[in-house]
Amino acid sequence: MPKNKNFAAVVLAAGLGTRMKSDLPKVLHYLGDMSLAERAIRKIAALDPEKIIVITGHKAELVEAELSKKLGAEILAKTVFIRQKMLKGSGRAVQEAMGLIRRHAHALVLCGDAPLFRAATVKKMRDYYFRNSPDCLVMTADLETPGSYGRVKRDHAGNVAAIIEAADADEWEKAIKEVNSGTYFFGVKALEKAVKNLKKKGSKGEYYLTDAVEHIIAAGGRAAAFKLADATEMTGINSRADLAAAYAMLTARKAADLMAEGVTVVDPLSTYIDESVTVGRDTVIQPGVFIRGSTVIGRNCKIGPCGVIENCVLDSGVTVKYSCALESSRVREGAVIGPFARLRPLSDIGPAAEIGNFAEVKKARIGRGSKMHHHSYVGDTEMGDKVNIGAGTITCNYDGVHKNKTVIGAGAFIGSNTNLVAPVNIGPGAYTAAGSTITEDVPGGTLAIARARQVVKQLKKRTK
Repeated sequence: MPKNKNFAAVVLAAGLGTRMKSDLPKVLHYLGDMSLAERAIRKIAALDPEKIIVITGHKAELVEAELSKKLGAEILAKTVFIRQKMLKGSGRAVQEAMGLIRRHAHALVLCGDAPLFRAATVKKMRDYYFRNSPDCLVMTADLETPGSYGRVKRDHAGNVAAIIEAADADEWEKAIKEVNSGTYFFGVKALEKAVKNLKKKGSKGEYYLTDAVEHIIAAGGRAAAFKLADATEMTGINSRADLAAAYAMLTARKAADLMAEGVTVVDPLSTYIDESVTVGRDTVIQPGVFIRGSTVIGRNCKIGPCGVIENCVLDSGVTVKYSCALESSRVREGAVIGPFARLRPLSDIGPAAEIGNFAEVKKARIGRGSKMHHHSYVGDTEMGDKVNIGAGTITCNYDGVHKNKTVIGAGAFIGSNTNLVAPVNIGPGAYTAAGSTITEDVPGGTLAIARARQVVKQLKKRTK
């Protein structure tokens, strides 16, 4: 086993992606809520490489800007971009990046347009590589119809003897089911020697990284194979149809994993749950729901049908009724959201609270057991327990320059169609009369009425 286990992850993200028929580089097309490259890099970052080397090329500035915006400070701190000057294949990309790669003892090389692998799978591959110490470890899979994938030939000891490109394979080699995924672990010393002697190949004059594997073998090195149990993990994306199929594949895989862990997904074919989502046992997820990002959902929740939940934490026993939109918020135990409710970022809905139809909450804390049932907006608010918000109530939190805060004490009752003009403080147990515009603090235990007296006048008869 190697003593030095520090490795760099090398992400190949330089290609044009002509089959996408797009002005965007292929790796910037979105699979779910993340670009292909971002999804691949985030999974690799979970393995804690010492450095993530992203090789860009076609429209490099767009790729680098997007990833710099989306990856976050922690991942970016160990990410370095290098631009491939000659866009002539994966072998050429590694050649041009060797100045950075050689600073590390080992390198994981993977394609930025093939992010369907599980992070746990690549972790197993990494562990296998360090445990068995080959000069190269190739990720492979068995395919019933290998098509254009390079075939993997093995020797009598089970090691990789050669990788044969489909175009160069004879009839016997084309019958081989085991194919190359394009993901590798290399000992960097062996890799550096192997890529020095790469030659142009094919009609496009490209340099193939598969040839580096053959050079390692020819020099007396050992190339081993790590075969995937699930061949879908090596799926590459080259077209819009591939993108749609990959999204369906990811969501179906996630639904199957959740159901195996005790979650009810009523209709997996019409439910869209991101790989990074966590859901507790006995939660029921109805059709038409999108659950994204870093969302964590507890046990015994009821979600949907329809709606979007993104980067939220839902405690156990929460109900989110149909057609709700929740973003970057916390919903505490036993709360009920919806139907047709919206939680904007930094909302914190207290235990057993109820946010009803066409209600919107933004950057506000809703107290335990408080109710805000219909057609109301509460923003920049600190609300106590067991408050009742009448229909049509709004907190007027923006004065055109600043966002101002509203404080509503425990047990307050806010009458229908009340405007709370912040900054304002409604004391515990206070009432506001329906239709009031409250511009001053209301002491606890009092009733505030802020509306004009009703006047009824006789209509004048019209003359013809």
